[in-house]
Amino acid sequence: MENIYFSVIKMLLVVVVLGCAVVLFCRYGDKLKLRPASKSYGLQKVETIHLGYKKFVSVVEIRNRTLVIGVGEKELSLLAEWTNEEKSS
Repeated sequence: MENIYFSVIKMLLVVVVLGCAVVLFCRYGDKLKLRPASKSYGLQKVETIHLGYKKFVSVVEIRNRTLVIGVGEKELSLLAEWTNEEKSS
């Protein structure tokens, strides 16, 4: 009877350790280069300001360029664009 309790405790301990390993792998796998990096297109949303219902202005960085985009209910407009010299290298 005692062996059954020890076996159950060992099994639960192994499950907890494996669960912690999976959580750590998912959280820190990219930083430690344990899993392949996802495809990166160099697209990053910097800031968005909502102006009203389905209307906003957004700043987006694409590789070495920065775009300011105005979005309305049915339209999309490029408001400004510039290149970032320090990110081009």
